Amino acid sequence: MTRPITAILKVNPLVTTIGGRGGRKPVTPFRILCRLLFACVLLLLLNVICAGLLIWSAVDRAGAALKGSEPWTETGEWALDLQSQQSDQAAPEPFGQFTLQQMDGGARLYFSVSEHAGLITVGSKCELWYPKQNACFRGGATSLPLTRNALADAFQAIPRIHSWFGRIASVLSLRPVITGWESRTDGRRWKIRIRDGQLLAGMRSNWIDADLNFRHGDEQWTIELRSQETASDLPIDVPPQDVAQDVASEEIDRSLASAVNIAALRAQPVRIESDHTLQEGEGKLVVKNGRRRLYLKGDAFNVGFQHGRLLSAHVERLVEHVVFGVGLLYSFEKGSWFLDDARELIQRQRQYINSAYFEEMRGLSEGSGLPLEHIQIANIFPEFFHCSGAAVYGQATKGGKLLHARVLDYMTEVGLQDEAVVIATSRDGVREFVNVGYAGFIGSVTGMNDAQLAIGEMGGRGEGDWDGTPMSFLVRGALEHCGTLEEALSYFRDHKRTCEYYYVISDGKTRSAAGIKATPDLLEVVLPGTSHPQLPEPIVDTVLMSAGQRYKDLVKRIRVQYGKIDAAALIEIIGRPVAMKSNLHNVVFSPEDRSLWIANAGRATPACSEEYAYYEWDDLFGEPR
Repeated sequence: MTRPITAILKVNPLVTTIGGRGGRKPVTPFRILCRLLFACVLLLLLNVICAGLLIWSAVDRAGAALKGSEPWTETGEWALDLQSQQSDQAAPEPFGQFTLQQMDGGARLYFSVSEHAGLITVGSKCELWYPKQNACFRGGATSLPLTRNALADAFQAIPRIHSWFGRIASVLSLRPVITGWESRTDGRRWKIRIRDGQLLAGMRSNWIDADLNFRHGDEQWTIELRSQETASDLPIDVPPQDVAQDVASEEIDRSLASAVNIAALRAQPVRIESDHTLQEGEGKLVVKNGRRRLYLKGDAFNVGFQHGRLLSAHVERLVEHVVFGVGLLYSFEKGSWFLDDARELIQRQRQYINSAYFEEMRGLSEGSGLPLEHIQIANIFPEFFHCSGAAVYGQATKGGKLLHARVLDYMTEVGLQDEAVVIATSRDGVREFVNVGYAGFIGSVTGMNDAQLAIGEMGGRGEGDWDGTPMSFLVRGALEHCGTLEEALSYFRDHKRTCEYYYVISDGKTRSAAGIKATPDLLEVVLPGTSHPQLPEPIVDTVLMSAGQRYKDLVKRIRVQYGKIDAAALIEIIGRPVAMKSNLHNVVFSPEDRSLWIANAGRATPACSEEYAYYEWDDLFGEPR
């Protein structure tokens, strides 16, 4: 006889069980709580995953929308407001405002950065409008493919965008959570709360709203991003028809693309190359510890060709940034198209420039594969520096040794420090010299030759007086042709000059130095220990040249260290605030033994705050160690 199986249900205030063979284990409140917690964790994890997918889907769609040459298909408005606050600032300062309006057949971008505001229009025509200078540049129809690709590349350069591992790390860092949604005509947009703000992202729309706060280095950034389906009125008038200058649309596109690339540098570290050596003919490039040194040998063409071939990528970036990026800013500020002005300037200055330098630029063009015109424009670009210089010897230094400091304050924000290189040039028929410079730039603003002569310059005024030898070619010519301080002074005196520049020249053979104030019509020599109306505090056995408070700080520091100055002390002396925030490079020469110490700027740090590298003459012109 088969025994019946009975199900017995026992009810207890604390325990519920279902009896019988194979019956379940007791379900306690603790187990219920654990299951609820587990379900909540799963839901939260699913929420975070969905939020992350929404964010990255919007990022990918926005990046894809930037690329290509076809017009945007989505209409509407996207407004971006950026603010930054340094650690030493009490309140954030506006960095820039941008409003993009997309419409059928074209788009408009309003921008306001610092004191610069303007309007870019794309469609049946391409137009740049800068009301401050009443400047309008107009080209043919274009969708700005280079600019859009530059924006997309800058977008992709953001860390953690490329790999899924990086994206997962970003999601973990952002800790996004979907908190609700908002219905719009283009679909539902999800409200996403993140660690430092909130986002509003859709499943299909390219638009995304955001309120973000984050720290980058010593800066705290605030980003507000707003989108809407209809265009609003912009705070700028349309340009008058009679002020427009006709410009090739390709040049407008390249200029805007370069400006985007320069702006994107701020979020990227200075490029550091791995150690390697390259050879081209008798020329050699050595990269060691991330620092480049280039040896060039031969006639003018081959010196240029070696330079272009060995540093082609660096030359291309420098030319793009200077000719098109900085050139665009020049165009806005002067109210005339820079490339047109530069073409005219080349012809005006051709008679004053050594023909060997044009031959070297031709070699540089062929070696790098860049248009000769662009190489020439980059090398005659009007230089405006705010610098300092000092030569000390005799009673001022340990053992009386001559030391020469050069501070270059100039345009760190355009990325010249990425292309920094020490160039040792041995050109046929002239003196060997070391040029502390930049890839693609054959002139010199900081150099020393085999006759123990060192030269550094400082910028002044007189803009527009361009009928003469460009300053950088004047300095290079003195290094290549002069063997004494007196010969160098005569060289500067005898050549037709441009604008207003100041120079410090030192001679290690005689432990002597001099300063120069040079304009197109006047050359004044400032000897050691003598006063000048602009340099009212002379010190024996020194030549000190700077301006304003920087000059006073330089004099004060020299007095404190007087009689004890060596290379290390001089490096300290030319630190901040003698060097400006825009300190691009600092050099201390020891002309007597033809050695030098060089520091280049970081991305957000002046050169004086970076590590100095030491070079000896034989290392640069002989076999590198």
